[in-house]
Amino acid sequence: MFKPLRQKIQSLNKTQQDILTIILILINIGIIFFWISFFTSLSKPIPAKIEEKPLAEEIPEELKIGEVGEPEKGEKPLIELPPVISNTSGTVKEIQKDKLIILGSGSNFSDQKSRELILIFTDSTITFEPGQKVQYQGLEGLKHLKIGDFIAISSSENIRGKTEFLVNYVNKI
Repeated sequence: MFKPLRQKIQSLNKTQQDILTIILILINIGIIFFWISFFTSLSKPIPAKIEEKPLAEEIPEELKIGEVGEPEKGEKPLIELPPVISNTSGTVKEIQKDKLIILGSGSNFSDQKSRELILIFTDSTITFEPGQKVQYQGLEGLKHLKIGDFIAISSSENIRGKTEFLVNYVNKI
């Protein structure tokens, strides 16, 4: 099996044999470097001890639960809500320069009572017409709403138990 290979190598001139030898040496060096890097990456340092913090400190302000409509301590809630709520619906009651006041459905409160909600518009708020084919960016969306419109809203904040918050999306229904 190796006899024809050896004859081919011996039939090469001296320069070709030297080039072949250099190529084989470089391949061997590459293999050695690969295995060295592989084995050195296996030994991982022991991670530093992570301090445990109370859960209340880890929750960002915009994800904390509001206090409106929440049961008192020891009181059982009327309905169990998820800890984070990001959308609700309601009827437009008043349109201001950079805010919208709606009569909310109460779906973001434990007591499920409808309340006035203040929706703060930003430059990134998007207002959609029914069917979501037409959209308006920022405060422009306020110009296309009217009192009595039923809307669904979405926020990046946790709106549970809150009556005032930033709104990301407003959908006219």
